Amino acid sequence: MRLEYCTGGAFSSRSPGGVKRGPMLRPLAVAIALAALAACARPGPARSPTPVMPPGTARIAVVPFRTAGAPGAEAGGGGEGVPADAGPAAARMLAAHLAETGMAVVDADRVLGAWSLADTTAYDPRVAAHVAEKVGANLAVLGTLSRYRERQGTAWAVEAPAAVAYEAAVVHAPDGALLAVDRFEYAQQALTENLLQLPRFVESGGRWLTREELLDQALARTAERLARALGAPPVRR
Repeated sequence: MRLEYCTGGAFSSRSPGGVKRGPMLRPLAVAIALAALAACARPGPARSPTPVMPPGTARIAVVPFRTAGAPGAEAGGGGEGVPADAGPAAARMLAAHLAETGMAVVDADRVLGAWSLADTTAYDPRVAAHVAEKVGANLAVLGTLSRYRERQGTAWAVEAPAAVAYEAAVVHAPDGALLAVDRFEYAQQALTENLLQLPRFVESGGRWLTREELLDQALARTAERLARALGAPPVRR
């Protein structure tokens, strides 16, 4: 949120004609200035998003992400297929990061077990909500990993960098209501290509990340944003 400050106009000691203002006009100018400043709303601190769940009531189950190439999934990033085992891996990462924010999260192995027993021929919020309720959660997180390209090279030199794209959504299990969505799409770039990537470059330790490392970093940020949307306090780093 950008905070805008209201400022009064500058009051010159001279009139447009170059004649000095008389002593009686100065109090009037000051009064007008004070009135203008009083009419300005004082800027306040940026407000946090309104929580969509009462504090302390959320219990989350993260189901395996759908992967590009799976039934019903759209191929992303030029039709690249995504390994099937990347879906459960993404769910484990996101569950761990949500737990780090202080959210109550159902054990990933328990969720994956319930998922394997469910009718998952369709991948949608209804199925995710059903699995969440089976494991005692009132929120389900599901997502699609549409791009998961490995780097071609080493940590210090690559022919092609890692690239990741996904979407994650939080669903209220009792009624299937969509509560929050987070999206991510990124291919690592060298600083010589884009200096605006300096924060990401520093975060990665100044090296080329693997796709797993890139996904893990991204899901950590997603977990923080989803947790804030659900009412958890910001995590201090």
